[in-house]
Amino acid sequence: MLEYILHYKLYISYLFEFIAALSGSYYFLKNKNAARRFKFFAWFLWLIFFVDMFGGYTIWNYFDDYETFPWLEDSVFVRNEWLYNCLKLITYIIISSILISSLETSKLKSRLNFAVVLYFIIGVAEILFSGKVFYAYIIENIFMGTILLLICVGAYFRKLTQSDDVLNFSRDLTFYIAVGYLVWNLCVTPIFIYDSYFNTKNEDFILLYAAILRYSNIFMYGLFSFAFIYCANGKSNLKLKTVVK
Repeated sequence: MLEYILHYKLYISYLFEFIAALSGSYYFLKNKNAARRFKFFAWFLWLIFFVDMFGGYTIWNYFDDYETFPWLEDSVFVRNEWLYNCLKLITYIIISSILISSLETSKLKSRLNFAVVLYFIIGVAEILFSGKVFYAYIIENIFMGTILLLICVGAYFRKLTQSDDVLNFSRDLTFYIAVGYLVWNLCVTPIFIYDSYFNTKNEDFILLYAAILRYSNIFMYGLFSFAFIYCANGKSNLKLKTVVK
């Protein structure tokens, strides 16, 4: 099992997720009055880390030959797609909501919030009634979630460029969240189409899949880690300068 983890470098993604979550905790400990959405995002990163660690039960079972958890072998939970189908739905809703909360136009916020609620209803229906939640990624939810995210990112960037906030974008955590998830989704979403090829008979595809996911995770979680530390220290320095004056 350890050889498998080292061969596919799975530990790298776990490490970067952990560092990002830890950096998020550092951020809101340094900034007690940080916006609620940023505190929520920091806790959400911990959720992602623990879900990913838990999702590794399939690797454990494969190498353990189901000796530890024999009841899983013939159950619907033998694969972990069910876990990530739920996580992806939650992720798109949370990230879209964070971006929407940064907007100022009430009419646009109302429309986008309606879109989020609609996506939630459709997404839950797909999970409950599509019949493929336990053995494949629900592509419909992924594509709808990606489109929703792209719209919210576009709305955020439009708001940013049309206000004075653009002068201080480097101190805005929302900017890094938007960029991180935008790049990650553009890189990773296409490979989910070929999820059916992810098996022991397709070594080349597994290597490609693992590489794309690994480097996308390095970029996104590395960006989040940098953003939390940079913004936390930047705000502290700003407060210090204000006191000195």
